[in-house]
Amino acid sequence: MRIRVLPIVRIAAVLCLGAALSACVSGVRSSGARAGAMTPALSPGAVITETSPLHDAVQIGRVTGGSTTNAMGKSQVSNETFRTALEQALVLHTMAADDRPRFILSAELISLAQPSVGVNATVTASVHYRLQAVGSERVVMDDVIATPYTATIGDAIIGVERLRLANEGAMRENISTVMQKLVSISGTLPTS
Repeated sequence: MRIRVLPIVRIAAVLCLGAALSACVSGVRSSGARAGAMTPALSPGAVITETSPLHDAVQIGRVTGGSTTNAMGKSQVSNETFRTALEQALVLHTMAADDRPRFILSAELISLAQPSVGVNATVTASVHYRLQAVGSERVVMDDVIATPYTATIGDAIIGVERLRLANEGAMRENISTVMQKLVSISGTLPTS
């Protein structure tokens, strides 16, 4: 009677690999989105000139709707991180006001639609932005922007990291879109 060893070796190898991955994954904790990863690069569609009414004129107002990340829960976007990413984007796009803003940009993170489980993680960020002229009741922009982003298993093998990357990508796309929107309305704003 011949005993086949090969299938037993395969089963043992699969069990060892499973145990190793399980130990690896159980030690991974969720981390929240990072401001630098949420800040979009300067794009040609979001360039303003020095004569633009928004040049050095925008200050961040209230930023709400974010959540802190529980180490054992899903990755989230905090208000502080979102505020920092918006501020960095305004600086990069030469819209940030130093001391005397002409406009206040407020943002409310309405939802961060996240998947439960999956090989790919697609997150959609929905944010309500409001741009108001300082010293008046005039609202010059009042829009909800929704942007999806997919992080794949090629981006991160561990699910919690993939979700964080998807959160950051969705927020980066959202902030990039609002920067482009600000540029597009700048021509309709008074210069003084």
